[in-house]
Amino acid sequence: MKAERASTTSSSFEFIKYESGKNDSCTAYPDLCVTRNAFWSYCGPLLAEAQDLPPTFHEWASAGLSGSLLPLLMPFLEFANGVLREHELDHYWLTIRATKATREFDEPRWHTDDMFFSARGGGLRTIPRENEDEDEGEGSGSGSGRTLDLQTDWKLCTTLLGPSTMFIPPRHQAEARGTQQSARRALSTDHECTSIRCVACAATADAVREKLSRDLERLGAVQCTPGECVFFHIGQEKGAVHSEPPMGGGDRVFVNVVPGKRGELEKLMAKWGMDFPRSWWIAPNVPRG
Repeated sequence: MKAERASTTSSSFEFIKYESGKNDSCTAYPDLCVTRNAFWSYCGPLLAEAQDLPPTFHEWASAGLSGSLLPLLMPFLEFANGVLREHELDHYWLTIRATKATREFDEPRWHTDDMFFSARGGGLRTIPRENEDEDEGEGSGSGSGRTLDLQTDWKLCTTLLGPSTMFIPPRHQAEARGTQQSARRALSTDHECTSIRCVACAATADAVREKLSRDLERLGAVQCTPGECVFFHIGQEKGAVHSEPPMGGGDRVFVNVVPGKRGELEKLMAKWGMDFPRSWWIAPNVPRG
């Protein structure tokens, strides 16, 4: 699938330049590469300076990267912090994922991100059932009798190294969301999830991925350029349909920013038995002291 440049914005997403005159990171920073798959997560107040990065960041970078990521990361964090402040937010869930070249995404994984703090949870468990009200969207509070707190319905992401996330072009976003919802309804099975790694949900996700890869191919894809990030909406009603790009040609470092209120993030950490603020990293087969 050939990706084109987005010529317009949409109600679902917008490409935003955060660093002018940015060159391709592979050319500007030839020593930067991924030595092994690894991700780092941080949940807490905004990180304003490089010195604010917790020790776990440097441990993760040492385990998964060759070369310094800071010249690429800090300009984006400065921009992201400004966006959050404009929305009167000062906390986020920040994730940086370093990935070696892989063929896993030669077949796109078209999807919309679920409302992160929704009481209904995420993933395939948000599929409306036939006996639910047609207008019951996430956060609507109708039908289920549960009222959700107001929450952010957007996030930011950028790619510091390698290919950028693919988005269905703006003019086709509504059609893509409808196609996705139809596929999920048709292929889902009614079951009780007994684990966060539910086998039935995984099987449905694989079937939906395969179908959407075929059905959405004709719509094309757009990607941002180096020095740009994406501001996009989440949720089933107006979330941006997107996918990881093919990554067979080289390494990738991807940054995801989920904004939230302190109470939302603190509650989420507590649910998982974690302190707040919190940071951690995982790199398979890397011994931890």
